[in-house]
Amino acid sequence: MTEHHREEIAHDIEEFRRDVEFERQELGASIRHDYSTSDTGIVPLDRRRPMWHFMGLWTTFVAGFSYMFLGFEIHDGGHTLATTVGITLLGYGIYIAYALFGSYLGSRTGQTHALLTRSVFGLVGSWIVSAFILVAPLGWVGFQANLLAVLWDGFYGWGAIFTLTLVLGGVMIFNNLFGFTGISVFARYLVTPLLILWCIYLVAKGFISDGGKLGGTPHGSGLPFWVAVVAVIGFSMWGNEPDVWRYGKPRFVWALPSYLFAAGWFLLFTIGGWMMAQLAPASASESDRYNFSVHYSLFGAFWLAWIIATFSQFAINDGNFYESINAGQNLVGGWRRWRRVYTCVLVAGGGVLGAWLVNFHFINGWFKVASFLAISVPCATVIMAVDHYLLPRLFRVSRPLNRVPAWEDAGLINLPAVLALLAAVAFGVTGTASWPHGWIYASPPNSWGPVPLEAWLIAGALYVVLVAVARAVVPNVKTALAFSKQALAASVPEGAVVDVASEAEGGRAPEVTPAPAGV
Repeated sequence: MTEHHREEIAHDIEEFRRDVEFERQELGASIRHDYSTSDTGIVPLDRRRPMWHFMGLWTTFVAGFSYMFLGFEIHDGGHTLATTVGITLLGYGIYIAYALFGSYLGSRTGQTHALLTRSVFGLVGSWIVSAFILVAPLGWVGFQANLLAVLWDGFYGWGAIFTLTLVLGGVMIFNNLFGFTGISVFARYLVTPLLILWCIYLVAKGFISDGGKLGGTPHGSGLPFWVAVVAVIGFSMWGNEPDVWRYGKPRFVWALPSYLFAAGWFLLFTIGGWMMAQLAPASASESDRYNFSVHYSLFGAFWLAWIIATFSQFAINDGNFYESINAGQNLVGGWRRWRRVYTCVLVAGGGVLGAWLVNFHFINGWFKVASFLAISVPCATVIMAVDHYLLPRLFRVSRPLNRVPAWEDAGLINLPAVLALLAAVAFGVTGTASWPHGWIYASPPNSWGPVPLEAWLIAGALYVVLVAVARAVVPNVKTALAFSKQALAASVPEGAVVDVASEAEGGRAPEVTPAPAGV
């Protein structure tokens, strides 16, 4: 632990005091660069945060009114409460299986997802992946902004939902102006305690007061089982797990308690949404159901509902914007006169555009966003994890990830990685019937099973196959895999996994020599 964080779980006032002092010291760095450019792209090991920070932050990422919306949708799809619990646990369990690898990759390397793509995918490949990372979360920004506008309208009848949605799609970037410090402090000190107390009361009252009304199968549209599971994975998924967990400890299971803690609240809010859909009048609209929830669990205190809704929706969009900003920083953050705040402004504009497209242009935009985000960025993460941990063991090909190459030092394109990514994403988008405007006909997605998981496996397996082909036909496989200039020159033992954590464990960095790289 660091001098300021001596305990994984804060248990006294002194620990909170040291935490606030630490974040105050870190605020300047978070505003300036947040370790998101090639010059400052690795979070030092002595700047890592304790576990309770991530428990609070991740809880705000998986709790609130938007996850009650997921419960509404599963209920309206004709699933019982017991089936809803099973769907939620299965979907979130699949997500955790992926997330542990993404978190471990980030904590071992200290780099954002987008910066990692420079080393693994090469210059062209990094731009392709960064485009996915930049665009996909902005769809969620738009969805969450619209939901908050709908909530405000339901609470107070304000109207102007279109205008409020677009405005919120931009201004919800506020906490990200202060980097990781801004989003994490807001989450653990303001949002998480409110959400936990409310969720416990809501679900407990539902079971105690109206347990007899929660049985039976709801009348619904017949949402297929696997479509519901994919929706849960999409709502769980961030894709940029390395962005957040690069601030964590570099141990594989270190993130698991935080994921399990958050899973409980994800499940309870989904159950709470199902309960409110079941108990509200059958003719209730979405906003009517939220109003019913306020009367049911907050004693009709709409001022308190406004605080909870606003804080929680801002906190959720903190994660969405953070992902896009880091992708933008990878693309333009290295320019000499560029500042991180400029990236924030550009991404805020993207949030406005995403709010318009998802809510007022695409049909079933929420599902398209959920499924695309569950497929695109995670497939890139799987490929990078395979590259870093599996290739050294299978082919004795080790790519050191202890430095962030400048654009001029990056390899051109890791063609096997890019081809594997595009093939897996195409499979996933087709399997979830998420192509916009019917560009490509897709059969009903239920027959495809857990499409995101299948896409991740395709990405990793196809990358291994294509690397094997490259080794057979290319004289220097490291050049074909877009090793950076520094990685080509580094003297790395065969089969070694090299990153900032391994350097700390082994005591020294790999030597850089002018000798040509081996195959």
